[in-house]
Amino acid sequence: MPLSLSTGMIRVLERIREVTYFAPDIDAYGAWLTRVLGAREVLRYPDFVQLMIGPELVTLHPSDEKGQAGPGGQVVYWLVSDIATVVTCFEHNGGRRFRGPVTGVDGPRVAQVQDPWGNVWGLVEERAT
Repeated sequence: MPLSLSTGMIRVLERIREVTYFAPDIDAYGAWLTRVLGAREVLRYPDFVQLMIGPELVTLHPSDEKGQAGPGGQVVYWLVSDIATVVTCFEHNGGRRFRGPVTGVDGPRVAQVQDPWGNVWGLVEERAT
């Protein structure tokens, strides 16, 4: 019997935490978002930049073999309380681990999983500091 976390006893997906967009030049993309949408940079590392657009967190990540700019290039991240359980749930229901889980340089555990149709779901587990 497939593992399911939709029984109502456990709330698996709590809310969207951030949206990630892939681009070959994240500096140029960030400048464009700032100019066009009023984005405000809040965090910068060599491999990604985070901006606020209104109340929403947007992460810019360099394009790579797993994430390209263009249609389907963004990944919505869902806040979860136990990332390993959610990854296992996807794997037991026809999905697969796509990226991670890893501990991000800014603290939270992050992962990406694919559903059976190939859609990528981002997961974030924030840890108490």
